[in-house]
Amino acid sequence: MASYVYTELQATIGDLRLVILQPGSYRDELRCNILHYPLLEPKEPFKDERLPVSELQKTLPDGWTVDQTLDGRYLFMSPRHSGIPNSWKHPDPEYDSKAYAMPEHSVSDIFAWHVPPYEALSYSWGTANDEEFIHITDPASTHNTPAWLRIRKNLATALRHLRYADQPRTLWIDAICINQANVEERGRQVKRMSQIYPLSEKVIIWLGSEFEDSKHALETLEYFSKQVEYVISHRWGDAPNAEQLDWWRDDVPLPWKDRTWKSISSLLHRPWFERVWVLQEALLCDRVVLQCGRDAIAWVDVRKALLVLRQKSSLLPDDIRRRLFPYARGLMAPPLASCEHLLLWTRNQQCSDPRDKVYGILGLMDPRIVAKIEVDYSFPPWKTFAQLVLAEHDVYQKLNMINNCGIATRPEGCPSWVPNLEQPIEGANIGYLSIRRFYASARSSAVVKLIEPADHLQVTGRRVAIISRVSDDLNGTFVQLMEVVRDWAPKDPQNDMYVSGGLSMDAYVEVLVRGRTSDRALGDNPLPSIRRLRELLTSALYKDKLDGEVARAFKDCFFANECLFVTTEGYMGVSARGLQEGESPPSQDLPLR
Repeated sequence: MASYVYTELQATIGDLRLVILQPGSYRDELRCNILHYPLLEPKEPFKDERLPVSELQKTLPDGWTVDQTLDGRYLFMSPRHSGIPNSWKHPDPEYDSKAYAMPEHSVSDIFAWHVPPYEALSYSWGTANDEEFIHITDPASTHNTPAWLRIRKNLATALRHLRYADQPRTLWIDAICINQANVEERGRQVKRMSQIYPLSEKVIIWLGSEFEDSKHALETLEYFSKQVEYVISHRWGDAPNAEQLDWWRDDVPLPWKDRTWKSISSLLHRPWFERVWVLQEALLCDRVVLQCGRDAIAWVDVRKALLVLRQKSSLLPDDIRRRLFPYARGLMAPPLASCEHLLLWTRNQQCSDPRDKVYGILGLMDPRIVAKIEVDYSFPPWKTFAQLVLAEHDVYQKLNMINNCGIATRPEGCPSWVPNLEQPIEGANIGYLSIRRFYASARSSAVVKLIEPADHLQVTGRRVAIISRVSDDLNGTFVQLMEVVRDWAPKDPQNDMYVSGGLSMDAYVEVLVRGRTSDRALGDNPLPSIRRLRELLTSALYKDKLDGEVARAFKDCFFANECLFVTTEGYMGVSARGLQEGESPPSQDLPLR
């Protein structure tokens, strides 16, 4: 039997290949047909005719708020400490539910226009040293005779679990439906991911066979997700009809035994959670299931559970906390996360080609930025990363991504203004801010000019200070990080005065929390005050009271590979590592070099 030869896709009609997986028992040979179909957009896209959240908010009694959950429903949140549960229903029972209730429709109605409906597979490719054969028939091929194609073991295992015993199953699978040997086709198909996954009838996330108590882990996460809700404004609380109240709180321990924590840790350390490409595959479609062996649960339940668990960091086992903190940034994808957040997420994810650190998340980015990115696997990786920096400036007049540059991690030949996305964020981070945004530049536009062919970026700025002292990198455990914080703290917290007035201890606290205090935030907010933070930090540093409240208050302050600094004028600040004494960095959202 011959090796399978791909028939070219017709770019003019926008077709794609679909796998028709033939029925069989688990141990039967894998057989499929490959057929070409045009990828059709719906003639009448689904319209959400509900009131916008902003308009619905105007109809609520004082103290009530409404927001959208991860699965698109509107959640009505009761006033704090009122004792009234959150609800899917408007607090006014006479209010017309058509203004806020999710419209009822079936998946078959939505996809009746697409022939044939297909399911898209999201999985980890695995290693190339363990492969199987799948037998293929392609009516479009000039040979039109059965042939074989090599596929990796993890995909073969997935197909054995997914195929039906008595009928074919139509799937889109990147390793089969894209000619991986054709670099030009790969480049064209990369930009179609933002269509292929959303237009699928369902996305199936394949984590692998049932193993290491995975069934128990899925059942636990599913139950936990029914007790909590997470809305896109980064708030969370009790789910309506929750059986376990307050499980969302960061000071309420979960009654889980070692077996449960170990099963969840094992699940989160499966290869799928380490890959770049799979995030957009999971988030671009509303109809997604996560499957281990024969067990499956809704992906939105897993996503919600992980986002809320992340907020309980001081109560989590270390291995789960270390996995969740960097990973959760990806779970807050648009509209929850910015392009910068997504790129920070890719830094700790794996891919076979470093350019995929960008290409693998294009489907989650602003289409205006995507339009400016040329997908070309012949580019050196830094050229791909540079495209993104320049595209961000063209669209937003911002240079937020250069906040992630570092002299110490720059590869040879790469301009200093291009972030090295190949370099993972090292160190055991304590936390990541949910919204990492600082406004030293007061949202002013970046004025830049690219000088070619030298790839120099000319930036207009203002010198604000000269660095006189730089701390060690903020890496390690929370206790180790607090030792650096202790070394840099004011010697006399009650009396030392800051250069601009007020106590140095208050200024130090504000530097550590990046100004995220109730004194600066507007309206009702859960942030602690400067006074309370000063009390906690003073107790931790001078009285060795490093308790849970201190960890909760400062858990989101530390980023791996950052450092503290002091200027010759006496001002304190925080920056990425690589800062040198004697430098006079201009200021954008963060100090630049």
